[in-house]
Amino acid sequence: MPPPSQQHSVSTDMTPPARAPKESLGAMLFMESWPAPTIDAPEDSTLGRPAPHVVACAHATVVMDLQRPDVDMVVWGRRIPATWEGTFTNCSQVPSALTLAGTPSEIADSLANPALHQDWSPLILTDVRDLSALFGALTGGVRQHIQLITPSRGETAFELPPDALRLICAYGGAGPEWCGSQNPKSGIVSALTPFAVAFIKGAAEGKPGCLHRLPENVTNDARPGPILVMDTVPR
Repeated sequence: MPPPSQQHSVSTDMTPPARAPKESLGAMLFMESWPAPTIDAPEDSTLGRPAPHVVACAHATVVMDLQRPDVDMVVWGRRIPATWEGTFTNCSQVPSALTLAGTPSEIADSLANPALHQDWSPLILTDVRDLSALFGALTGGVRQHIQLITPSRGETAFELPPDALRLICAYGGAGPEWCGSQNPKSGIVSALTPFAVAFIKGAAEGKPGCLHRLPENVTNDARPGPILVMDTVPR
């Protein structure tokens, strides 16, 4: 794939989504994965590239960490109502892929099309609309490219976001994966939990970025569910 570009930066005027699921004011789990130290030995040059810096939390305000230049990926491990899981567990089939492009307001208008509600769960479409609005707040309202796709049953390649920011969310049992190093063959590969929302920055000059991919080798008896992939569009 072509090298990622940094056409525009993530906006510093960021607010958490207004329609986030109910969240407790008590203690929240917070995790932060720091890059490994650089190894200077020439023979270990491939290991010298630092791991991606990942911040994860169950609270929506974690998206504010996207302002930090040292962070490569932010994971909002949101807690969802039990009805969400029931809705997707009882889903008999996954509709064909859906692709949309435009500004957040144009995306919202497209998602209101009654024809889409015949194929897609209103719950998913409403969540996509809300995540598009949040994504727009994070990126200054630039154009977005949105895909709702079913994970491939074959092997998928690791990649970097094509532009400044990517959002990924899985509506099913198999979540997207990300690699803790720049070598997926030897690095630790971790999977996102269903319904968690990952914000992955495009690789800036001189930084390795965060390699990720859609779920690999979903078994025949698993219910993969659709994956939401949202990207900024270069200006």
